[in-house]
Amino acid sequence: MLKKHSSEFSVFGNPINHTKSPYIHLLFAQQTNIVHKYDYTLVPFNQFRKFITNFFAYKGIGANITIPFKEEAFLISDELTDHAKASRSVNTFKKLKNGKILGDNTDGKGILYDLKRLKFIKKYDDVLVIGAGGAARGIIFSLLSYGCNILILNRTIDRAIKLVSDFKRFGSISILSEKELEHSSFNVIINAAANVEINRYWSSISFSKNKTAYFYDINYSNNMHTPFLSWCISCGALMFSDGIGMLVSQAACSFYLWHGILPNIEPVIFQLRQN
Repeated sequence: MLKKHSSEFSVFGNPINHTKSPYIHLLFAQQTNIVHKYDYTLVPFNQFRKFITNFFAYKGIGANITIPFKEEAFLISDELTDHAKASRSVNTFKKLKNGKILGDNTDGKGILYDLKRLKFIKKYDDVLVIGAGGAARGIIFSLLSYGCNILILNRTIDRAIKLVSDFKRFGSISILSEKELEHSSFNVIINAAANVEINRYWSSISFSKNKTAYFYDINYSNNMHTPFLSWCISCGALMFSDGIGMLVSQAACSFYLWHGILPNIEPVIFQLRQN
């Protein structure tokens, strides 16, 4: 059954009950004194286009898209920003004055802001990205543009090959095999896959070679201990973070696309950590 939205903004995904986006956007609205009604929508796996069409036909102005619909969102956009075109993945929609839907991707800007904020990244760093889906696509363009050397590890080799092919014109990116992982070291290791998909790789990361690496999970949890980070900590990782900062940063970029004002990110990250 399609949802009748009372809000002009919503995040669409499946699963979605865990989302912190409505609370983040409430804090943005309070901070900027902008009326900004935002909620969340659970979308059946085969009905994304129908739900989005209904949302914008009724009251929708802007939408965020999360797992697993980011690549489908790219396909149904009427117009695309440069970030979305490069990523072939969309996490933000905006209804334009002519009624068309603009697709953008703010994930890359969000993670780069957060990695800089944490002092986790420098230009020319070797960065291992685990995953080759829509989440990975959203962050790689910004990392390559910053000057990082990207290595991709993914359980499905065909998806990794396609991702490397799509992004190689933007910088240094290549595929890393599971066997190579055992003997490799990196400056930053980013989990951009669902936790259930990466269990097989954890034991192959050499902590003796990566004890000074920064570990970053784009997933997040209330106590920062996602399954991936909990395992890293148990192995002796010293520098790690979940993706709360990325979540807030990419949300702020979406808010800016819709309203033309960029909220202050730091107090919102602080508030989420306190809660």
